[in-house]
Amino acid sequence: MVQENLISVPNKHIEEYLDYYFNGRKKFEYAVLLNGAWGSGKTWFVKKYIEKQISKDKKVAYISLNGISKTSEIDEAIFKCVHPVLGSKQAKLAGQIFKGALKATLRIDLDGDSKPDANLGISAPDIKLPDYLKIDDNFILIFDDLERCELKKEEVLGYINYFVEQENIKTLIISNEEEIKDNDDYARKKEKLIGATFSYIEDQDVAITSILQEVENEELRDILNLNFGLVRQNFNQVGYKNLRSFKQTIFAFERFYKKEYFEWNGVFDNEIFGTILKSFLILSLENKKGYFEKTILEFKKDEKLDDDKKIDSTSKILKSLRGINSTDAEKFMNKYNFSLNDFIFSPKLWNEILNQNILDEQKVRNELYEVYFRPKEEKSTWFKLWHYLDLEQEEFDSLVKEAKLSIENKSLTNVTDIVHTISMFLYFKENNLIFFPVEGLLESAIKHFNDIVPVKENSRKLCKSIISEGSITYGFYAKDLPLFKSFLERISQEYENKYIENNKERGQVLLSLMENDSYEFRLQMTGKYFSYPILKWLNPVFFVDTLLKIKFKNARSAIDTLSSRYESLQDKTYMEEKELYDQAINILREKLKNSKILERHKIKDEILPQLIEIKEKFLKTE
Repeated sequence: MVQENLISVPNKHIEEYLDYYFNGRKKFEYAVLLNGAWGSGKTWFVKKYIEKQISKDKKVAYISLNGISKTSEIDEAIFKCVHPVLGSKQAKLAGQIFKGALKATLRIDLDGDSKPDANLGISAPDIKLPDYLKIDDNFILIFDDLERCELKKEEVLGYINYFVEQENIKTLIISNEEEIKDNDDYARKKEKLIGATFSYIEDQDVAITSILQEVENEELRDILNLNFGLVRQNFNQVGYKNLRSFKQTIFAFERFYKKEYFEWNGVFDNEIFGTILKSFLILSLENKKGYFEKTILEFKKDEKLDDDKKIDSTSKILKSLRGINSTDAEKFMNKYNFSLNDFIFSPKLWNEILNQNILDEQKVRNELYEVYFRPKEEKSTWFKLWHYLDLEQEEFDSLVKEAKLSIENKSLTNVTDIVHTISMFLYFKENNLIFFPVEGLLESAIKHFNDIVPVKENSRKLCKSIISEGSITYGFYAKDLPLFKSFLERISQEYENKYIENNKERGQVLLSLMENDSYEFRLQMTGKYFSYPILKWLNPVFFVDTLLKIKFKNARSAIDTLSSRYESLQDKTYMEEKELYDQAINILREKLKNSKILERHKIKDEILPQLIEIKEKFLKTE
């Protein structure tokens, strides 16, 4: 056999034996078993082998046993393979030809006693099949997915035994025996039927190459072949050795791919193509593997990373910037040495692409531009310095001077540019590449950061979505330096202070919702502010006045909302809201002294007891 014509070099011995078994007229009276794990490529190998046999004018019936629960279904599947014209929907002849024609051609013996089983209701149809449609010596039977057949495995082997022993049909059975529960009956049937057993050796390179060759887009196929090493590396790194899933992922990428996505000024950008391809492979295969909770990049939450005693604030900031909010998220990002930004697209867009099969071209273009092409187009100073090892000394000195002035003059308009610039300076200082003091630059940068950082209502702390908006995928050079960690802590505090500045206004909005929109009030208290002590900034006088003036059903709804809020999550954070209840209860008791009869009833018998119950039940001081 010529080496170049082999399907798989590591499995050369299997191919050579199958040639020996299937070619020639020797009657073996046994079947061959090919064993291998799911996704190892054994089915791919067999289908390639089938192509070779068909080219030699062999007639091959390939039958998948997956999900089959009756032998009649196997009859039908074989008949479709042997007689494709008669097996078509148009030629079922009132639904009788399938079983009748097959039973007329073959006598089925399930129990291996060499006698046709009479209880199957076999009867020959009143038709004659031309000789050229009948099974002959060139016929090969291949049964795949034995382990997935819903019949008892020993029953299936007994069924197959007839073809081998009585009709001398050469038969190959493909299985993952690790998934078959062995028993005496199965062992006996197997011993009688199987004459040669082989274990398929995974041949990853040739399998991946074959799958890439199935990509119809010739341009993309060529690019993927050029990136073969990247494809193989990520396939192995995910560790999900399932070639079926890999094939699905490659075809999904072909559907997603448009050359224009990766072009800038008429030039194809290999770097961003490689990054998107890597992200696509990782996220798609990990998703098929079942790593994510419900959506792409959604991880199982835990309390470990939320415990202030276990993790210092700087580490929490750095983890947040990497998209880490749980132990699973941390393991995932560390596995690939990635941050959330390295995946380029937002988790929401990835979920649309990979889970919902939605391809919104405009969203793809917009996110690619914002995250990758815009910084290249604007050529931020820190971005140029990020590649400082490629610079000449004069160019390096000029860019450092330019970056220094941008901090001193507060000319930067993007918070990420500020953080990256400071990161570069601290790194250069640590490595003796610059010699001027940086302390003054830190102070200037912190003030400038506070001036321009946008406060997002749903982000109470500094996080990745704030600091890296519009950022390229590059990390911070100085991320491990103490001075940079201190800088992150300070800008994080600046952001929180800026958020808190609007808390009184947020409190006024909540009071308005108590009066006018009970449903939205509940949503905000149990959602937006679920783990945030927003009531700490509520004016207790305004709170009491609102409860007394609004419709009673709204007041009762508001109090029920507050009670359910604490009941859902008894968090120490809520202790900060205890003072509101202390003061509100005192104010209501004072009002009792001068209230009219109806208001006194409302306070004494309805509102006051409920507020006291909330305080005593949920807001006890330890």
